[in-house]
Amino acid sequence: MIAEAVAALALTRGPVAESVTRRSAVISFRTAAPDHSFVTLRNGARVDAGTGVDHVARLTRLTPGRHYTYTVRTDGGVLAEGRFRAAPARAARFTFAVVGDFGSGTQNETAVASLIESWHPDFVLTVGDNAYPLGSAGLLDRDIFGPYAAIMRESAWFPALGNHDVKENDGKPELEAFHSLGNERWYRFTWGNAAVVVLDSNVSVAPGSPQLRFARRSLALSSCFRFAAWHHPPWEPAGRSLSPGLRRNIVPLVEKDGTQVVFEGHLHAYARSRPHHGVLYVAVGTGGADLDNDAGDLTIPSARVVQGQFGALRVDVAGRAARFRYQTVDGIVRDDFRLKCS
Repeated sequence: MIAEAVAALALTRGPVAESVTRRSAVISFRTAAPDHSFVTLRNGARVDAGTGVDHVARLTRLTPGRHYTYTVRTDGGVLAEGRFRAAPARAARFTFAVVGDFGSGTQNETAVASLIESWHPDFVLTVGDNAYPLGSAGLLDRDIFGPYAAIMRESAWFPALGNHDVKENDGKPELEAFHSLGNERWYRFTWGNAAVVVLDSNVSVAPGSPQLRFARRSLALSSCFRFAAWHHPPWEPAGRSLSPGLRRNIVPLVEKDGTQVVFEGHLHAYARSRPHHGVLYVAVGTGGADLDNDAGDLTIPSARVVQGQFGALRVDVAGRAARFRYQTVDGIVRDDFRLKCS
C-alpha cells in the first residue's frame, strides 16, 4: 500500500514553466498515475491543473519581472516545487541560454545541461533537434525532460523544432508535450527590452505561406534587442535544400528589420559569423549529439568556428548592453562578444 501511494504521487515529467509572458505562464507536468492536481503560489493562489496524467496550470495576473515560487500538489500531497520569473516589462538584467542538437540521452548532453544549470538562466531557448533520433513520445523523457529536469524547475522553456523533432508524425509528440506560444511551431516572445522570433525551418517560408506572413509581421515589430531563432542555417551546405528558401525569403527580412542575432542549430559545431548586412548568425549545435567536422565547409560569412567541444551559449543582458559567451563543458569560454542596442 505504501509503495502504491508513493507511485501515485510520483512525477514522471516536469514541472516546467512555458509560454512565460509579463502577465502569464503555463506550468505543465506529468504524474505516474491519474490524479487531480493543482499548482499553488507562495501568496496562496491555487490554480487547477486538471485530472489525468498530463497536467497544465495556466497562471495569470502575474507581476512583470517578479520571481515566483510554486508548489505542484494533488489531494494526496506535495509532488514538487519550482520557480520562474515573469518576463520583465522593460529594460532589465537577465540571462538566457541557447542550446541546440542536444537530445541524445548521453553523458555529453547531461554535461551541457549541468553547465546551463550552473548559470541559473531566466529562460532556455533551444534551436532544435531536441530529441534523437526522432521526437517520438517514448524518447522525450530520456532526451529532454530527464536531462533538463532541474533546469525546467527554475527556468522558462522556449523550444524550436529541428529536422529530427519532426521525423515522428511531423513533430506532433513534441508539440503535445510542450505548450509554446502562438501556434507552437512559430511564435514571438519578449523579455525585457528583447524580442525573440522563433521559426520552424522545416515548414515552408515560400511567398504566401502562413509562416512567411507571420515572420514578416513579427520581425518588423520594434524592440531594443531583436533576436531570431530557427534550426537550419540559411547557408550551404548545412541547410541543404532548405537554405535557398531561407536565404531568399527570411534573410532579407532579418536584415531589413534590424535583427541583431540569428540563433541556429543543425550544424554540430559552434560558429559565429562576422556581421552580414548587420546580422550575426550564431550556430549552437553542440548540446550533446555527436559532433561533426562539417563547419569548415560552412559558407556563413567569415565564421569563427569552434569544433570538437560540447557546450552552450550564455547571453547576459543588462539594459542596452548584451554579452554573449560560448562556454564548453570544461569551463572554458571559447567565444566572447558584446552588442548594444539603441
